[in-house]
Amino acid sequence: MHKEDFFKEIIQVEVKSGTYVNKYPIFYREVSYISVFLLAPLSKLRDILPSKRMHPFRLTPWHSMFTITATEYKDSDVGPYNQVSIGIPFVFDKQTPVLTGILRKTPEVPLIYTLHLPVTTEHSRISGIEMANYPEFLADIHFIKEKNWIKCKADSEGKNILSLSCRDIPIKPFPRQRVFTVTQKNDRLIRSEFNFSDTMAGVSKKQSDVSLEFGDHLIGLKIKDLYSGKILQYQYYPSGQAILSSPIESYSAVK
Repeated sequence: MHKEDFFKEIIQVEVKSGTYVNKYPIFYREVSYISVFLLAPLSKLRDILPSKRMHPFRLTPWHSMFTITATEYKDSDVGPYNQVSIGIPFVFDKQTPVLTGILRKTPEVPLIYTLHLPVTTEHSRISGIEMANYPEFLADIHFIKEKNWIKCKADSEGKNILSLSCRDIPIKPFPRQRVFTVTQKNDRLIRSEFNFSDTMAGVSKKQSDVSLEFGDHLIGLKIKDLYSGKILQYQYYPSGQAILSSPIESYSAVK
């Protein structure tokens, strides 16, 4: 696929966000990320979600999952920046069967509630808040590649949020992916769509391929309290493209 084919024939509209003029949908022309799925107590995730309509995946009667994704947006319509996203996969208005995500398939296009979203630039922060009330705040997020490991360290206000290290695992052809991101704005839950191009990527379920530590920042401590100590899956997306829509659907937070 030619580098620009992913964006071909998609019309963008300019919208002012604070002092910035942005194009929507947002094109991300060069993206790299490491992402982990982590086991968590079901009851704690239920307490965090802002609406009783939102039901976390039930891996067991007592466990669910949340995600941490560390991303380098190297070329985008809002400039280059780094980001760490903490999210909770869920479904609306019904519980998933037990063993969803283990023996039962998760939804083909998952809904993920964005819980925390540290970013490295003011432009990306303001744009995300204006567009869909993403819970963005400024942080220092650095990536280094050391031997065969990709390492990400996220700090804010002089305190560490987390440090995530993932092994540079083998990659193979990987299809396009879609994710529905959900945020809260007043009494509404709003859904946007994130599309990632087909590319080469790797997936591993080996605990030894991931190292994760939480720091003394308040958010780091909160996330640590959710983590049950088990990595369910690690995904390595070394180079691709993405498109983020503005909100395309709205739900009442109260059924």
